Amino acid sequence: MIFSPSLAGRVLAGLAAAFTVGAAGARAEPPEPAEPVSAFRALSSNMDAYCSRISLIRSATRRVDIQTYILTPDITGSGLIRELEAAAARGVAIRLLLDDYGSHEAKPRLDTLRRTPGVEIRYVNASQHRGLGRRIDYLLRFGQLNRRMHNKSFIVDDRAAIIGGRNIGDVYFRQGEVKFADLDVIVEGPVVADLTGVFELYWNAPLAAPLEAIDPLPARPRTFRDPSPDLAPRCEEGAEPSAPFQSAPTLVFSDPPTKLYARPDTPHAFDPIREQIQQEIGAPSRSLLVISPYFIPSDDWVEGLVALRSRGVDVRVLTNSAKATNSTPVHAAYSKYRRDLLEGGVRLFEFKPTGEPVEEPDLEFAGLRSRSTLHAKTFAVDGDRIFVGSFNFDPRSVNLNTEMGLVLRSPPAAQGVKDFLDTGARASAYELRAQEGRIVWLDTGSGEEKVLKREPGLNIFEKALLRLLALAPIEHLL
Repeated sequence: MIFSPSLAGRVLAGLAAAFTVGAAGARAEPPEPAEPVSAFRALSSNMDAYCSRISLIRSATRRVDIQTYILTPDITGSGLIRELEAAAARGVAIRLLLDDYGSHEAKPRLDTLRRTPGVEIRYVNASQHRGLGRRIDYLLRFGQLNRRMHNKSFIVDDRAAIIGGRNIGDVYFRQGEVKFADLDVIVEGPVVADLTGVFELYWNAPLAAPLEAIDPLPARPRTFRDPSPDLAPRCEEGAEPSAPFQSAPTLVFSDPPTKLYARPDTPHAFDPIREQIQQEIGAPSRSLLVISPYFIPSDDWVEGLVALRSRGVDVRVLTNSAKATNSTPVHAAYSKYRRDLLEGGVRLFEFKPTGEPVEEPDLEFAGLRSRSTLHAKTFAVDGDRIFVGSFNFDPRSVNLNTEMGLVLRSPPAAQGVKDFLDTGARASAYELRAQEGRIVWLDTGSGEEKVLKREPGLNIFEKALLRLLALAPIEHLL
């Protein structure tokens, strides 16, 4: 299949360059690292992200450990399951740890895999029901089942791992029409042992139940036909990677699985990734550059970001526009904070819509249909370090989901994020400004600056929907 160059595709290329081209902008040697040094490589193209996973499975000799929020049995999801079946058949141990809300549709497709010796599949925070009973269960136990294991890790033989924002399914990997602009890294070295430790914590957590206990394997195999296997990306052996490995001190950030059932008012018990990120951000002296598809700053965050600007720190945020987002309620909640951020000097950018409308499988809100969507989750601090992982700057990541990611102390990669926002964002995003008490959107993609005085692409009904959702008392759930 041929990669179609589109606006989202150019964003993927720009994110890849953020980890490589940025080396030219590094001016000073970093200090001697206090943390162990590991090797990393960006996986910013959909093809590279998919085929790197396939290559790792094919190279496995002992074990494959996969933890993910969403696994869908579509073209790429089923293609990856076929590779796991082949690995299991040659004696590789497979452990698959899935979130029940995001991956329940995959259960019938996993029947063949779980019949193979050496394969274990567990679901986290699962409902014991199907169909209508499942929906009723979510209503009755909403406070518990609304918590989600949002972690994404892909570990092979304790020697290499993939960490980032991608789940497993077509919208994250399909070639041709680019659906999501996303970001992962593949890592090797000492950090992999730490990632394996995180996986073990979740694998042995009380809420991780064997699939057999939730959905017993039927005596007669269920019929499941893979959708269009001939359309799956073809991963050639020995293909050259799109970017070289680099070395950097690397830290693992992760929530503990107890966050899935700890009381929200338990101090410091269920949200350590927030504390780790706050500690890592610290008090930036030069820059804080955030790329987050779902960005809902609380009043406290707004105050903190504006305070940084008052000290001369370069604060920029890239998130989705109203027509690019795949969660209209999230955009409505974020829109309430835009004016205060802009008037406080924070620079805001919103990713433009492009391509055909798509729907991410984990979102069930009615509203605007999403188009090609920014899904990468990263931030860079002081041109010195960069975070890549599953964490969004929103209440759900802070309070409800478990999250994980890596901090890479890499000045070239951090500089690359700045370069991307300096140049690539001009073509792929609107820049927002506060002018005369109102917000305007600047579009410079065509080479000349256009000032849009209304939120781009919205009709009167969509604007009304956003205003209505902004008033709804649901921000703590988003």
